[in-house]
Amino acid sequence: MKTIFLLIAVLLIWWVLRTLRRERTATVKPKIKNMLSCRHCGLHIPEDEAVRCNNRIYCSKEHAQKDNP
Repeated sequence: MKTIFLLIAVLLIWWVLRTLRRERTATVKPKIKNMLSCRHCGLHIPEDEAVRCNNRIYCSKEHAQKDNP
């Protein structure tokens, strides 16, 4: 009788741990960002970090200034 209860307890603990592990890995999803190329040097940067000047894309303010005197 004790063996059955021990087996049930082990299976219950295994099931709980497996469920928690699945929930944790399912919630971590990489965020994919749109990448743009700098008109001056060609470096690819995320869209939210890009510098825009005269409808052109740059990786930094320095490159925007060099390309647009």
